[in-house]
Amino acid sequence: MKDSQEKPSIDFIHQSEFVEWVLRPTDELNQYWKSYMAEKPLEIGRIKLAKQLIIGIVPKEKPLNEVEVNILWSKINESAKSRNRKIISIRRWSVAASILMVIGLSGWFLFVHTSKEINEINYHSVVVKPKPGKDIKLILADQSEKIFSTKEVDLKYNEDGLLLTNSGNQVPNKSVDQNQLTEKMNQLVVPFGKKSKIELADGTKLWLNSGSRAIYPVVFKKDKREIFIEGEGLLEVAHDASRPFYVVTDLMKIKVLGTKFDLSAYKEDATISVVLVEGSVEATSGDKKIMLKPNQLLSYNKSTHESTISHANVLEYVSWIDGWMLCDKEKITSICTKLSRYYDVRIDVSDPKFNSMTITGKLDLKSNCEDVLKVICSTAPINYTISENQITLIIREK
Repeated sequence: MKDSQEKPSIDFIHQSEFVEWVLRPTDELNQYWKSYMAEKPLEIGRIKLAKQLIIGIVPKEKPLNEVEVNILWSKINESAKSRNRKIISIRRWSVAASILMVIGLSGWFLFVHTSKEINEINYHSVVVKPKPGKDIKLILADQSEKIFSTKEVDLKYNEDGLLLTNSGNQVPNKSVDQNQLTEKMNQLVVPFGKKSKIELADGTKLWLNSGSRAIYPVVFKKDKREIFIEGEGLLEVAHDASRPFYVVTDLMKIKVLGTKFDLSAYKEDATISVVLVEGSVEATSGDKKIMLKPNQLLSYNKSTHESTISHANVLEYVSWIDGWMLCDKEKITSICTKLSRYYDVRIDVSDPKFNSMTITGKLDLKSNCEDVLKVICSTAPINYTISENQITLIIREK
């Protein structure tokens, strides 16, 4: 019997030996699939799901002749057109008619679930909303929280899921069962005024900017690596040709081929931006796929759903990890948005005249916020006032 490659659950349905085993098991088939699961334990979950689909579709179906099969396919195609959805093509195999019916109905299953993978994670259901606070919070898979009061924290997972801080101390955490099929998801929540760095179990490095969140597996167990980011993050993705790396946001999914790039996807911002430092990425939003080259900026407008690509000085987008903000004719309003997140202060730039003002230069974010404002005021006709936790910028009259 030919060897079967690791595939999604639906693809098992398309294998004649697998369907034959589910519907008409023999000692030989039982022995083969038992050995297969012993050699590839990560496939057990997909195999169980595929069996459930087949049993649910054809519990006691009679074989279909070729005419009936053609009628079935015509109905599926007509129904697909009536709903304006794309049906996923399925190769029709020359096997028993009962197996063809399983393939046809599994094609219908794929059609109903377009753009959704069976094992796709619903990150909105995973998100834990911690109580507001000034501390960095690590939310473990069991919903317990670890609190870090420092301005920055470095976390590092080894390949077994053991977690250490930048001080070298181990973070108390339940051990990870390497034989467990599901991925244990941790969340790191970085409030405004803080930053963090994580080294994931595969060696990928992620820097999170102020006001950001990341959801990621303690250990990557699937045939792909995937994390979720809300806010801004800079990634250096560890190369692994056998397991592509994906970064998911609310409106965009980025496929990484071993690279370094910055992603900004704050909920309150009008755009999502991706800046590629090195390597290559493929960004998908809706039905559109865009490949980026180094030193390119992808901007996605949330309102119009339009994407633009332009040349970028990548240092302007990644220097924040070293405590700098590089500005090249950047609007005052944009700078103040970044400063308000970085220092966790409210900055009022409501005067419409600020919309046309830009600044070029280098701001040292390692200084306190007021020192940064003094630098801005020395290069632009601006004054500021401070009241409690709010800063108001005022344009100086000539």
